[in-house]
Amino acid sequence: MIALLIAGSLLPMSVAAAERGVEYPSRPITLILGYPPGGASDTLARQLAKYMAEDLGQPIVVNYRPGASGNIGALTVARAPADGYTLYLANHEITLHKKMYGHMNYDFSKDLAPVGMVVELPFILVMGNHVNVASIQAAMDLARGRPLSLSCASTGLGSVNHLLCEALQKAAGIELLHLPYKGSGPALVDMIGGRVDLLFTSLATAQPYLNSDMARCLAVMSAARLPELPDVPSIEELGFMKAEGSAWFAIVAPARTPSPVILRLNRALNNVLAQEVLREALASQGFVVPLSNNTPEALGTFMAAEEVKWTELFEKRNIGGVQ
Repeated sequence: MIALLIAGSLLPMSVAAAERGVEYPSRPITLILGYPPGGASDTLARQLAKYMAEDLGQPIVVNYRPGASGNIGALTVARAPADGYTLYLANHEITLHKKMYGHMNYDFSKDLAPVGMVVELPFILVMGNHVNVASIQAAMDLARGRPLSLSCASTGLGSVNHLLCEALQKAAGIELLHLPYKGSGPALVDMIGGRVDLLFTSLATAQPYLNSDMARCLAVMSAARLPELPDVPSIEELGFMKAEGSAWFAIVAPARTPSPVILRLNRALNNVLAQEVLREALASQGFVVPLSNNTPEALGTFMAAEEVKWTELFEKRNIGGVQ
C-alpha cells in the first residue's frame, strides 16, 4: 500500500517533468551537416556541438552527409525519428530543394521543424584588380554597355553567391557571365589571376585579399554598411535592395518532434549563443549571431520568406533545376 501511494504521488511529477522536457536528452545527439569536413560550416557545426553538449548534458556528434547542396543531409533528418536525437544544421539551400532537386522526396516546410537561427554570414561583392573600373556604378555601366563582358563566379547552382549574382543582374538590368566553381577558394584564385571578374563571398574569406590590395570590395550585400568596411556602400544605398542577401545557418529537427524537445533545444541554443567566448569566436569568422526573438516560430517565418524570395528569382531568371 505504501509503495503504491509513493508511486502514485510520483506519477504527476514524472509527467510534468516530461512535459517540460527535463528528461530530454538522455543519450547522445547527432548533428547532421550536409557538407564535407573542413569548411566554414564544419567549423561552425563543431563549435555549436561542443557548447550545446555542455548545456544539454549529452554529447553531440557531428555526422557528415554531403551532396546535392546539402539536401542529402536534410533528407536524412526529414526521415529520422522525431525524437530530438537527430538534428540538421540547415542553410538557405533546403528552401530551394524543390527547384534544384525536384526528385528528392521531402518538403522542408512539412518534414522539418524549425528550432532556431544560429548565425548569419554577410556577403560582399569583390572584384579583381584587372577590371579597369573604380566603383560598382562604373562596373554596372560597363555591363549594360557590353552584356556578358563581366564574369561572375559562384560555388554552384543555388549557392548564395549564385543567387546574389542573379539578384543583382535582375535589380540592375544587366547580364553577367556566370562561371560556377567547386569552391570559393578556387574562384578567388582565378579572380586574383584575372580569369574571372566578380565574386560574392563572405568578408572573412575575402579579407586577406582585401588587406593585401589583391582585390577590391565594391559593395556590402545588406541594408547597412559593415563596421569592418565603413567606406564600402551597402546595396541599399546603391539602389539595388532587391539584391540583398546573406548566408545563414539554423538548426532544424524532424517534423512532429515534441514541442518540449524543440523548446529545450531552442533554449540551449540561445544559452550558448549568449556566451561571450563563443560570440567572439564566431565574430572572428565573420558570423553574426541573432540578438533577439530567436524562436522556432521566428525561424519558420524567416525560412518561408526565403523560399518565396529565391524561388521567385529562379523562376524569373529562368534557372533550371538539377534533376
